[in-house]
Amino acid sequence: MIPASSCLRFFLWLYLSLAGVDAVLANPGIDPGVNASVSMDAAQAGERIRWLRSEIARHNGLYFKKAAPEISDAAYDELKRELAALEKAFPGAAAMTGADTAPALGDDRSGDFPVYRHREPMLSLEKAYTEAELRAFVTKVQRILGDDRGEFVVEPKFDGLAISVTYERGKLVRAVTRGNGLEGDDVTANVLTISGLPRTLPASAPEVVEVRGELFIDYAEFARINLEREAAGEEPFAHPRNLAAGTIKSKDPAEVAKRRLSLVFYGLGAWQGDAQAPATQQALHALLKAWGLPGVERLAVVKRNEVWAAVEALGRDRPKLPYPTDGAVVKIDSRAAQLALGSGDDAPRWAVAYKFAPERVTTRLRAITLQVGRTGSITPVAELEPVKIGGSTVARATLHNADEIARRDLRPGDYVYVEKAGEIIPAITGVDLERRGPDVVKYEFPEKCPSCGTGLVHEEAIARCPNARCAAQVRRRIEYFASRDAVGIGGLGPMLIEKLVAAKKAAGVADLYRLTREDGVPVRVLAEIDRSRRAELGRFVFGLGLPGVGRKAATELATRYRSLVALAEAEELGTEGRALIAELVALGVNPEAPEKQEKKL
Repeated sequence: MIPASSCLRFFLWLYLSLAGVDAVLANPGIDPGVNASVSMDAAQAGERIRWLRSEIARHNGLYFKKAAPEISDAAYDELKRELAALEKAFPGAAAMTGADTAPALGDDRSGDFPVYRHREPMLSLEKAYTEAELRAFVTKVQRILGDDRGEFVVEPKFDGLAISVTYERGKLVRAVTRGNGLEGDDVTANVLTISGLPRTLPASAPEVVEVRGELFIDYAEFARINLEREAAGEEPFAHPRNLAAGTIKSKDPAEVAKRRLSLVFYGLGAWQGDAQAPATQQALHALLKAWGLPGVERLAVVKRNEVWAAVEALGRDRPKLPYPTDGAVVKIDSRAAQLALGSGDDAPRWAVAYKFAPERVTTRLRAITLQVGRTGSITPVAELEPVKIGGSTVARATLHNADEIARRDLRPGDYVYVEKAGEIIPAITGVDLERRGPDVVKYEFPEKCPSCGTGLVHEEAIARCPNARCAAQVRRRIEYFASRDAVGIGGLGPMLIEKLVAAKKAAGVADLYRLTREDGVPVRVLAEIDRSRRAELGRFVFGLGLPGVGRKAATELATRYRSLVALAEAEELGTEGRALIAELVALGVNPEAPEKQEKKL
């Protein structure tokens, strides 16, 4: 007879091999090789468990607190699945490393907001990754209930930030993030900036109700924001979910309002009062809509044997949806059945989230090029052999910084795996090392600016060109100033700006007001430049891109000083900032004070 421990180790190896968990072989204490997990002893298992718990906790912080994940959702889920398998195979080792246990739920509390305790815990969802796992969930639920006639509801799994909104006596009183499941950040002021969220509910609503849902940014708004960032020479956001999470944790509600967040509700927390709670998930969706709350537009109500087909149909329709999704949520419809099944410590037993496998393609990394931003920041970009993914052709992908290249050991000539983060932004998720040829050499990050040749300086993970006269920086600064977010100079696009900078007709924003027809500038563009002399003061100051002066600071400066002449004496702008403004004043530039702009509106 084969010992039980040997069986456990064999099935652990088989599971990890089938799951493709590369990370198993990439940590201290375990010799590399396909059979590493088979020969793992309790001490090695304990070391691996400790490392996994620490790594998962680190990624939880990056994902939930900073909205800046380093790995894909699929890779993160693989780490958690590997940990669960090891803890099951080596319970003794798992118990001995209990002090390092990674939290089952992430924690999005930032420390920048007051926290509020949920009346009912706000749990996560169990995950299913295969058809077999999903069918097993359905079978298990109906076996426990002893009834195979019940219906299931299949909903899109929105890829955003979980939120709970509380109404008391029909009035919206609080909006709180999931946090650690028991308490979260009170982001009420920011949530109130979202259009379409009713402040009151009908008189038929219960005395107290927590409605649960998701904050997200739809694809159209995500594209709009990234287009403006690219026009300003800034790196585009990589994922709608990260942008939504970062936006709702802003300390300035006015800034939140400028990014058009969306909300969707699909669940309940506390329900207190005489009003009758909905008897089914279908009825809940109908009630949420009757209350005027934004609800789920696409859902399917199906029998047990129809669940997988409904999930497949949602997967096929996913590219057509206007919002980011990363799976399907399957819930038993009956509220009574939900209560009978109850919840575990981390998730309800009556629902599961099926995660769609990310579409991944392989292509060749032709080269790594560098983009120079308006502040001199250097962003490496992967130049790829064009490849189709998600219905579009991808030829470039951002690499973020030198550390990202080194961490993945990316080399020109490599064959790389490419996925679309949030179905929009292409991202390199790994390297096919088996196809790496002997001529593929390690990439050395350049020491000089690709535009002007100045030596780069490194500030933490960011490389920067310190030469403010660098032609690439000049182009980006002028593009930023001319963008719609700033003074909005129509017709002054990248091609014309590049031409003017190359001909040394424009070495900065001030030179725009010296341009004439003889410089090759169309009359229409000259008229737009002239109009910008009287742009709203806050937008004008924002467009100058002075260090430390973002939109909020620019508005405050405009309100305080009321004119460009007065701003020329502002100590907080520094010597260079004051000199630029003085030059603009001398050129007759006179933006309008905020109160004058308000009268026009």
